Amino acid sequence: MKHLGVIILILILGSGSAFAAVGTPQPTSHSQSASLSASVDLPTWYPGDTWTYSIDPLYSSGENGTFSGTVENFQQTVVGVHDDVYDLVVSADISGTFTSGSLSGDLTGTITGTSTTRRSDLAQGASILASSGTITPDFPPIPLPYTADVTYASTPLLELFDFPLNVGDQWHIHCQSTTTGSIDISGLLDQSLDGNQTIDEDVSCPQQATITVPAGSFTSFEIARDTTDGWYSSEAGNLVKSTIDQSDANGTVHAVLTLQSFNRSIQPLTVSENLSPSVLFPGESVIVSGRCLNAGTGTPVINAAVTVTIPATGDSWTTSTNNNGDYTYTFDAPVVQDDTPSGRETGSSGVVVLCHSGSLDGYCVRTLTTLGNTPPLTPSINGPATGKAGEKYTCAISSTDAEHDDLMYLVDWGDNTTQWIGPSASGANITATHTYTNKGMYLIRAMAKDSHGAESAWGSLQVKMPLSFSYQPRFRFFERFPHAFLLLRLFLQAK
Repeated sequence: MKHLGVIILILILGSGSAFAAVGTPQPTSHSQSASLSASVDLPTWYPGDTWTYSIDPLYSSGENGTFSGTVENFQQTVVGVHDDVYDLVVSADISGTFTSGSLSGDLTGTITGTSTTRRSDLAQGASILASSGTITPDFPPIPLPYTADVTYASTPLLELFDFPLNVGDQWHIHCQSTTTGSIDISGLLDQSLDGNQTIDEDVSCPQQATITVPAGSFTSFEIARDTTDGWYSSEAGNLVKSTIDQSDANGTVHAVLTLQSFNRSIQPLTVSENLSPSVLFPGESVIVSGRCLNAGTGTPVINAAVTVTIPATGDSWTTSTNNNGDYTYTFDAPVVQDDTPSGRETGSSGVVVLCHSGSLDGYCVRTLTTLGNTPPLTPSINGPATGKAGEKYTCAISSTDAEHDDLMYLVDWGDNTTQWIGPSASGANITATHTYTNKGMYLIRAMAKDSHGAESAWGSLQVKMPLSFSYQPRFRFFERFPHAFLLLRLFLQAK
């Protein structure tokens, strides 16, 4: 009987964005197409958007028994949006067979509930589900009613996607999930379903392919987790397929979710949005622009109020449409931070553009990504401690950049001479040469600058340059005393 709780948890994990449960990436035979786009941005959901899935097969086994069945009409519908949150309702039908010790039989029931999803990145909020139905043992075949309720939440929110999705991307998710609830089977079981789980894993987008499910064929991006293989489609605005295949000492779970049908609602006002650039360093300028049209007539929405918001940072600006329904606004990018660290990103979050005119409104969401740039390490300078004035002096300079950017080096030779050398790959030695004209002690300094302008501290090396000379004492003596040769000759003749 405990497996009913496992089944409900599987559904809960997917109630915000279609089956975001844990599972192992499996090799795929789906063919890739070179014509497919290698990037896709955050979808814009609107009340009335609906996705209907089936979970078939659904199998769970463990020390307490097994369950084998299906979930049909697993439906998610957006019913509202407030602040930065989509509100969804969830419903499903579940059926199957179970074994538990010497007891076996059939289970049929329904699942209903609500969930929330963050609009700016589709991170999953709280889910509250309830299930009821009957359990009929093989013997005696007397139907027993059951009820179950489960609340699932995570801190921070489970951010399965790191938009925009690009083939080759990898990001990390970390959160603590909390489950509370119970299951009651009349006369047999009254059990708590409370528990905690730490989710700490890398997620990647290894490929793009065409995925065919009952709802159609979709250009999709693979979302590969430790024990899940999911496929996201921008056309559907959600996952179209997801497979769990998990097996460990505690048992086995195998489930395949596929999209059966979906419906995307039309907003009263159609809003387009473009961010230029969409990936940049904090403080750089971003131009957000687009057009607002009446969805019913296709005509421009003139002089309408437009609000631009970055929910993750709390920034908000206002502008308006012109006589063509176009709007534009320029702002300085704030530092965006999220819970899916990836490479040099400080974070990514949706920018929401809301157009309002009379009783009508519409919105669009696009992702803004800000970058961090770690300065290179202090360069090392390796060369002889001494050289010769008037001759070339050679040394090797090297630094390492955390983001593996190419590096340029500014070299100060200590004699009022500086020069730039490079570029050079991070970690590689680059040769620098210089000729000193005067003898003396010199402090050579070098600073590294990466391709995005971050500068290191100065490294240094002290060198000595004695005067360069050739030891030729006879010629040097007569050079310095031009009359000595004549005196020496007279002296010899006197002898």
